[in-house]
Amino acid sequence: MIADSTMKLIPAALDLVDEVRSALIESYPLHSQFLLWPKPEPTQQEVFSNMALAVNNIQHNQNELRYFIKRNSDGKLLGCIGLIVRDLEVPFYELGYWVRESEQGKGYVTTAVRLLEQHAVKNFSARRMEIQAAETNTASRRVAQKAGYTLEAIIQCNRHLPGGRLDNTCIYSKLFGPAVG
Repeated sequence: MIADSTMKLIPAALDLVDEVRSALIESYPLHSQFLLWPKPEPTQQEVFSNMALAVNNIQHNQNELRYFIKRNSDGKLLGCIGLIVRDLEVPFYELGYWVRESEQGKGYVTTAVRLLEQHAVKNFSARRMEIQAAETNTASRRVAQKAGYTLEAIIQCNRHLPGGRLDNTCIYSKLFGPAVG
């Protein structure tokens, strides 16, 4: 488990399915603005299947290592953060995250980014961490900035958003270890 005084990051587990489903239903209006995967009412089986895949990824240290953010004071599930494996030769990881709508803007995701980043550097020798966000997703971009990530590039018109809209992608990065070259 990864933790600080305010929260803990719990690896994907099947006993979280009901809490995750509830958070996803609550947060559909927020998530559906920028993400293609949200459904207004995901079924229990859909969430279970997705969680089973996440558990398998954690067990085999592959694809996306998904953790769920829980507040220490009351155990409430606040959101999710994933460490996406991009290139193990570097090692290079991408962070992806979502927060339940009722907990947005309280700094939980920024703290979770810092915690998972520290974990990735310590346990996986991460050299490069990256956060990608739609240019119009100011909340997600603010998380990257508050966590100390540098805007590295804006890729023009390459992101498909819900409703057929197109957007630019902002790529934020942070490097660890000695400089190259």
